[in-house]
Amino acid sequence: MPLMILGLDVGSSSVKLLRLGNRGERTMARRRIATRRSAGGHVEHDGEEILQAVLEAFRRAGGRSAGADVGAALGIATQRSTVLFWDRDHGRPLTPAFSWQDLRGARHVAALERGGAGGWVAERTGLRLSPHYSAAKIGWALARRPALRRRVESGRALWGTLGTFLVWRLSRGAVYAIDHANAQRTALVDLASLSWDPDLFRLFGLESLLQAPILPALVPTILSAGVVLRGAPGEPRLCVVTGDQQAAFPGLGGRFGGETVINYGSGAFLLREIGAEPGRAAGLLTTLVASWGVSGSPRAPATRYALEGTVNAAGTAIDWAERRLGLRVPIRALDRFLGPDDGRPRAVHFLPAVSGLGAPHWDAAARPGFHGDLRGAAPRDLLRAVVESIACRCVEIARRAGSGLAPILVSGGLTRCRTLLQTQADLLGRALRVRESPDATAEGAALLASAGERAGSAGPRAIGAGATRNRLVERGAAEEDNRLVRPRMSRDEAEARFRAWRRAVYAPGPAGAGASRSGRTARS
Repeated sequence: MPLMILGLDVGSSSVKLLRLGNRGERTMARRRIATRRSAGGHVEHDGEEILQAVLEAFRRAGGRSAGADVGAALGIATQRSTVLFWDRDHGRPLTPAFSWQDLRGARHVAALERGGAGGWVAERTGLRLSPHYSAAKIGWALARRPALRRRVESGRALWGTLGTFLVWRLSRGAVYAIDHANAQRTALVDLASLSWDPDLFRLFGLESLLQAPILPALVPTILSAGVVLRGAPGEPRLCVVTGDQQAAFPGLGGRFGGETVINYGSGAFLLREIGAEPGRAAGLLTTLVASWGVSGSPRAPATRYALEGTVNAAGTAIDWAERRLGLRVPIRALDRFLGPDDGRPRAVHFLPAVSGLGAPHWDAAARPGFHGDLRGAAPRDLLRAVVESIACRCVEIARRAGSGLAPILVSGGLTRCRTLLQTQADLLGRALRVRESPDATAEGAALLASAGERAGSAGPRAIGAGATRNRLVERGAAEEDNRLVRPRMSRDEAEARFRAWRRAVYAPGPAGAGASRSGRTARS
């Protein structure tokens, strides 16, 4: 095993690089990245800015230290569905990086849905028809930029997910590939065969990509042979490329044994691991969590899957409300601002549909808003409604996913808000085991990179077999109960509160059928 393990998390608001030494030393470098939002649901990043943030994170974490980090094992986890185009010769981006939250392809997706393509796409990809996935954004760009389309067709421009772009640049153009986890989120991959599906390309009007001289290679998330990244400080060996939520799963403590995890960040993501076969649940996604080659076997890669539900806006919903209320409350100060729960029925409710509604409704046209009696509602009442709405949305997903009685594993920046966690535990009627580190994605990327060193036929099950887990989690049994958030509310009271929220935010439509468009903003 190498002396150093590196876990890179390229998220929606920051880049984090975790550096772990074999003596237990731990360094974390962080860089903020900008997000641009504009009319029409456009949400963008600058691909070059992200690359420079990654390089700076390597330098800050000690990636240039003489000899120590050379050949370190690296795992990369990126925000999923974010996609961009770049010049094949010089590598500079030709478009913005269209964020996973971007909705510019919504009109095309709505037309496909009206045409009856939704069920077929779900069966083929494990995903719902949604503008959040890459295909709709790619189609939007190619339809509006004929010169870009011609460059793609001639092979002078390349396209890919954020991980594809970063690996291309960090490998100095030696690797043009998309891992299975991120490739699934393009909505262009047949989940059964883990191969590009020409029918899906044609459905989204992406014949230009099929006519190009080259498509990105599809590779397992755990690489059997590390690729040396000559363009990264320290020239690490790339052992893992995957999505942020796939990395967060082991970072949260998931051992691929049926656990349920929730990761609260810009959005909130609930995953329940279901094993080697892609199962289905109404309104949820079937997500490839990990894939790896079986040593000495010519068969298709081994796989692990999960049922997944997405809350499109969690931290983003809090930011949205604070801007409209003229507030600026750091997450660590939210509990103090909100004050104790008085236990009374809520007069104000919120629908966190900042980027539409994700699972299980999949309503891209839904909009955020407050519902109920806003007269006399103080800013803390409105912000509490936003926080509690995140928990309510996770309950909707958890009920579809099903799960046992074991505590749910939770992490992410919003876990610093005890109000959110207590509400979540109460409404679910389940204890939450809180991973106190907000860096579960970077830690999971490091764990997977370490597992890739010795995976063989075990794949991600190799996690925990070596010293890396001990370097990440060094807490005694006495601390364990302190990381549990247990329900305090009776089941009847919790159910009444949850139903009151549903009635308020989904009226006047049938409960569960979709979001009301009549909610009032904080300016009402």
